[in-house]
Amino acid sequence: MVKVNRLFLQIIFCFALVFFSGKAKADEIQSMALIQGLEAYRNGDWESASLFLRKAVADSENSTAECWYILVLSQMYSENYAQAVNDANTFIRDFSDSELLPYVEYQKGRALHYLGQNDSAALILSDFCHQNPEDAMYPSGLYWLAECFYDDYNFETARSLYEKITADFPGSVKAQDAQFKLDLIAQREREQKLLYLLKMTGEEYLNSREHYEKQLREYQAGDLVSLRKQLNAANARIAELEKENEGNIAELNSIIKEQQAQLMEQKSINQAYESARSEVPQNVQVEVHKKNSSIDEELATLKTKAAQIQNLLDEKNNGK
Repeated sequence: MVKVNRLFLQIIFCFALVFFSGKAKADEIQSMALIQGLEAYRNGDWESASLFLRKAVADSENSTAECWYILVLSQMYSENYAQAVNDANTFIRDFSDSELLPYVEYQKGRALHYLGQNDSAALILSDFCHQNPEDAMYPSGLYWLAECFYDDYNFETARSLYEKITADFPGSVKAQDAQFKLDLIAQREREQKLLYLLKMTGEEYLNSREHYEKQLREYQAGDLVSLRKQLNAANARIAELEKENEGNIAELNSIIKEQQAQLMEQKSINQAYESARSEVPQNVQVEVHKKNSSIDEELATLKTKAAQIQNLLDEKNNGK
């Protein structure tokens, strides 16, 4: 937290302690809460200081600008920002002509910033800086004004204020903090550029991938259409061949049946021949035997042809 000028605080504190201690001797118990509050403040016990000073200012004799100012500081140091704003408003209302008014407004601006009310805080801190350009608290006022813009992501305005602090007030208590925030802003800008490049690269990758997948789908669709055409042509050719084979098979079956009929007829003739041969004289049998040999040769030839035809049919049927 930002502390006001130490020398100034010491003067105020000594004045208040001497003044009110003397008053305490005169009024005894009336000013005991004020003395305890000032002691707690000097010891850095901010919560106790706030408690005792609250009791002290309840007495009209102790309700002075100095006492209220120390109460506001105690609230700020104890991080009770909402109450600090309320006490600052009381001070501004009751002590508008006090020399401490700019410092109370400065603390009110800081308290509003911590409460997240950056618009209101920026207005108050801007007025403080505008009205007190020569004050020792001016660099701190610039810093907290820059913090309001920084928290609202207005990094350009915040950076200009931080740069003014580091350039014009390098020895101030806020110069180092301002430089740190400048480094953060620069780092954030680098990160934003990197994120932008990653985003652009990612979009290009997605576009390329979508284009590739689209082409792949088109190629696959084209291949599918081509395969379907080839399949339809093959099915048509198979149907044509089956139709042609139906005629060939019917013709072959007719030939086989004819050959089988001839074989059956020849078998009947042979049986009749064997039956009659026993009754025929020997010389006639010799002549008949010769004829039968000729017939047997013809039958063997027919059987061979029938076997060839059967093989051809088997091949056709297996091919189908």
